[in-house]
Amino acid sequence: MAMSLTKQHGFTLLELMVVIAIISILAAFSAPTFVRQITKAKLVEAENLATQNQSLVEEYILLNGKFPAEQAFKTLTQPLPDDSIAKSIRVTNPTKATGNIVITLNDDTGIDAGQTITYTRDKNRQWHCESDLKTSVLPPKCTSIKTSPLEGN
Repeated sequence: MAMSLTKQHGFTLLELMVVIAIISILAAFSAPTFVRQITKAKLVEAENLATQNQSLVEEYILLNGKFPAEQAFKTLTQPLPDDSIAKSIRVTNPTKATGNIVITLNDDTGIDAGQTITYTRDKNRQWHCESDLKTSVLPPKCTSIKTSPLEGN
């Protein structure tokens, strides 16, 4: 009876466990970055809405000589789709040439329901952005109005 000595090919259980551990560690470090990038991508829609509404407000001011009041603003804008990142868009503090466009956001990845992005038009016709979003996902040129020193970035 001759025994054949054939060498088996494959990986040991220990080698497979080491590979799984390495992949798990990499995934754990990558997950927050992925969530932040998904949130930023979704906020592009809010920025586009803001730009569209800024143009509508500028045209209204050009034609009427003043920032639109809430009721006039509603006649200028289109209804938001059900799947929009924005829950509502409204104007606040309208005066002759200044006022705010406030975009209230829906609950979504990295965004809490009710968080806002506010675009303010100053007397020099410049728009400024403020938001209560985490600083790590703020749109470009937007400043944070978060007051908590413990807020995560």
